[in-house]
Amino acid sequence: MLIITLLLLAIGLGIGGFFFITTRASLVMNEHRKQRLDSHVYWIYRSPWLIWLMDRQFISSVILLFQYHRLVKMVLAPACARREGKRILQVSCAFGNFTQKLAACYHKLGEVFIFDIMHSEVRHTNRKLAANKDHGGCCFFQGDAGAMPFQDGIFDYVVSFFLFHELPPAMKQKVFAESLRVLKPGGIFVYGEFHKPDSPLVSTLSGLYFWIFEPYARAMWSWNPSAELDPREWRIKREKVMGGYFQVVSLERLPTPAPESVAVICPLAA
Repeated sequence: MLIITLLLLAIGLGIGGFFFITTRASLVMNEHRKQRLDSHVYWIYRSPWLIWLMDRQFISSVILLFQYHRLVKMVLAPACARREGKRILQVSCAFGNFTQKLAACYHKLGEVFIFDIMHSEVRHTNRKLAANKDHGGCCFFQGDAGAMPFQDGIFDYVVSFFLFHELPPAMKQKVFAESLRVLKPGGIFVYGEFHKPDSPLVSTLSGLYFWIFEPYARAMWSWNPSAELDPREWRIKREKVMGGYFQVVSLERLPTPAPESVAVICPLAA
């Protein structure tokens, strides 16, 4: 029994050490890259090998406390309810799991644009979608989501799935502002994220987890940029999941006279 206990403890410490090194410790090592836009990106999203290793549905489910599928459905619900002829933008594709579900929903009915700062993530997601011909037709862009190369008001929907908790404070605000800027009148921006739990015990435990592994995540407990939006221009809806541990926020730009149609040129996929 003692041997089993020690073995489980060693495995737990090993897994914890791996995630610590590839997340928080990687930010310390990236200090010399401060002048680069991607200096905040964890190694776990940089290395093609680490991306391949971590791209497992079970891992995503565990990190999101087995609420992954529920949260994905909530974030995609507005966009997938009305998709024909619509144009949708995903800000950050990570390992491409969410992107697969988005592409499956929009296949042959609308246009899907994927934007990410990391070439490794863009390439991984592109290959994953290409393996399934039903998911083809997505346009990939690599660059700074805080200054996207799109004209104002050209997307019907903008979605983001657990991106903001990995961004430094100033970058959070820039990406949020850009996501709203490219949204059409009548369009909807939906994002899923962490939220301060209702339970003090869960707050303490999750706060400790964020302090060790996700230094920017705890800011989500108090970060509420939608509070600054004019209610005459925006319809805001916030749903809490699992005792407030997660949140799904929907921001609808209230309709105004529609602008002329704008063509978006899709570059060759990476």
